[in-house]
Amino acid sequence: MAGVSVHVKPEIISWILNTVQFEEITGSAMELLRKWQTGEKIPTFNQIEDMSKKTMIPFGYFFLEKPPVEKFPLVEYRTIGSTSALEPSRNLIDTIDLMTDVQEWMVDYVTTNGQEKLEYVGSAAGVTDILTIVKDIRKRLDINVSWCADRQSAKEAFRFIREKIENIHILVMMSGIVGNNSRRKLNVDEFRAFTLVNPFTPLIFINSCDSDTGKLFSIVHELTHVWIGENSLYNAKNNDYFIDHGTERFCNAVAAELLVPTELFEEKWKNSGSTTAEKIEKTAKIFRCSRLVVARKAFDCGKISKVVYDQTIKELTIKYKEWQERQKRNKDSGGDYYRNLASKIDRNFVTALARSIYEGRTQYTEAYRLTNTNRKTFERLLEAISD
Repeated sequence: MAGVSVHVKPEIISWILNTVQFEEITGSAMELLRKWQTGEKIPTFNQIEDMSKKTMIPFGYFFLEKPPVEKFPLVEYRTIGSTSALEPSRNLIDTIDLMTDVQEWMVDYVTTNGQEKLEYVGSAAGVTDILTIVKDIRKRLDINVSWCADRQSAKEAFRFIREKIENIHILVMMSGIVGNNSRRKLNVDEFRAFTLVNPFTPLIFINSCDSDTGKLFSIVHELTHVWIGENSLYNAKNNDYFIDHGTERFCNAVAAELLVPTELFEEKWKNSGSTTAEKIEKTAKIFRCSRLVVARKAFDCGKISKVVYDQTIKELTIKYKEWQERQKRNKDSGGDYYRNLASKIDRNFVTALARSIYEGRTQYTEAYRLTNTNRKTFERLLEAISD
């Protein structure tokens, strides 16, 4: 059977060609797909099985009569005006699927243990006053007005606010790849973060391929979505943080106020330099956030004109693209594998899994699947989480 030639409809091949991430499969695989499409070559079962693994397209899809109509509700929440591909990548789809499984497991766990609905989820639905939401978030997280400026770096600020968010029973997951497959890198141009809102266990996922300041902005942006009770697939480009679109613009404004409070900004801006560029640079360092956020705050507060703001955004966009190129060229040693693994997974989730296993309610195989680990790595993960 493996060597028997089989027919795959051209329209299915066309759909696959439009769906796969070109940078992740070899040129020979793409060439073979195109030959199947034209009929120059007929695939065998073995070849289709191999192609399924290379493209991440489910094996059964190759034998459909018509291209599948896959529905992913979260994709509907992509930022209006995005230039991202109309079809979500298999990497994004598989990441959302796994995070949905993680969330469903956790919801079942906490409800079985008697946890009630989290009252802050959706509590800001319909609220239009930014400061009202900001004050409530600060109170719930137990943070002060200058929490971000009080940290030593954007990375430290992210770790700080992530821990605070996890403390109020929101799952925070983070990765730059699909599962544990380092060849399947998540594209920050496709999405920076997403949120799955649930009254018992909201989940925020952060694309770790983003910059430190990008991740910091994304997590507070997504937190706002939890407060308003609406799912999010945050895929704004670097120069689109403040896109003129209702919900996203509102969440961005809340996030900016959480990072750079207006009452502190006015004082720091006045004493941060003589030129606009100096002021943006120094103020961004003070608040541990991106120059883009500071430039927008300056524009909203009437410190710079629209012309200056637009020019600043163009310059910052060029610098961000240069940073992305440097990241692609750099050979990262990876650091400590288990610490990196622990940083991807919400510590409360791992603790709950371990407790459920001990109580005999969850099988080890299920825990390995949900954490992309095995017997050895799961045990080391527990150790890393407890450090």
